Amino acid sequence: MIIANVRLTIDPTKREEYLAFIDELVSKSLKDEGNKLYAHFQDTHYENQYLILEHWETQEDLDKHSQTQHLVKFQNHIGDYVTQEPEILFLNK
Repeated sequence: MIIANVRLTIDPTKREEYLAFIDELVSKSLKDEGNKLYAHFQDTHYENQYLILEHWETQEDLDKHSQTQHLVKFQNHIGDYVTQEPEILFLNK
């Protein structure tokens, strides 16, 4: 299993737009082949920080997800919402 954690710090003035943007990514990613978990959480201490937590059956499934239209859209537009470069951590289980 491949686990990906993506930490995002967003511009608070764009929160509502960001949440709609992320909701689309999550709902579509949940349908991708090999996806076991795709969830979005708000940090309990920092209201402008969020975490995307992903679980994939295989690296191949994650690679296919990386090619999807919804992830490419995320990559092309996440800069519209964040105040810092996203932090990404990949783990193997």
